[in-house]
Amino acid sequence: MDTTFQGYHVIVEGKKDYKFYSKFFNSSEIRIVEAFGNERVIEVLQLLDDRGFNRDIGIIDLDFNRILGIDHQIDGLFVTDDHDIEVMVIKTDALVDVVNQYCSPKSIKDFESSKSTTIREELLKIGREIGYLKLAAKVYDLGLVFKPKMADGNQLRYNKLMDNNFDFAGKNVLIETIVNFSNGKSDCIKSQAEINMAFDAIKQKSYPDYELVNGHDLANLLYLLMKKVLKSKSKSLGDWDCVEDSLSLAYDSSDFKKTILFKELEKWRISENVNLFSERITSS
Repeated sequence: MDTTFQGYHVIVEGKKDYKFYSKFFNSSEIRIVEAFGNERVIEVLQLLDDRGFNRDIGIIDLDFNRILGIDHQIDGLFVTDDHDIEVMVIKTDALVDVVNQYCSPKSIKDFESSKSTTIREELLKIGREIGYLKLAAKVYDLGLVFKPKMADGNQLRYNKLMDNNFDFAGKNVLIETIVNFSNGKSDCIKSQAEINMAFDAIKQKSYPDYELVNGHDLANLLYLLMKKVLKSKSKSLGDWDCVEDSLSLAYDSSDFKKTILFKELEKWRISENVNLFSERITSS
């Protein structure tokens, strides 16, 4: 990181965060730096503070922190309102815009009529179940793995988690799918019985949806829903990565300004007299 830069550095977790926040921050006075991970953002902030460098802030995903009672009391560290930036986006009309971009009005209407609910709620139904298992894995140290070791590695087979009508395939299928994915990636996978008990224990409690669900899961589910169920004919609907990019692009500055994250950043901007935000924020 260039400590000779006279502006401020905003340290974020990764490439997706870099792209997301770039459109909201003033590029002439703010440099966004990828730290490659939640914990790394915190480590970099603390390291820079130890060295007397104070022209920096960090932004991390909430993850399960609020659910688990974790509150990082670190000056200059900001946290997303929801589990991650993708969830923060999906809870807005950006989701509707993306679905309308890729799918026909008839297919959307027919699906929501058959389910008597919205596409967002259908995503959350399956997303919650994955969220319960992810939280159980973290709380009870189940040894489960949910993502590839390398960014370009094989993804979890989300298609196994639903039937052709986009109904959840059930807890047993979910656990079996995750255990199969974890094999060869983890040396300490707990037994099926232990995983079942942990899942049930977690599910007995109530959690805010947008803190429990994971945006990467929802983007994968949304891709399958649009491609396999809504039968999108769009050639630009390539994969889940394309869906995440589309959601980020559809997220409006007016939505960002409604977040707690923005309000906290605005307080900091005023107190430090920093020209933090881009024109699309200041002019809207």
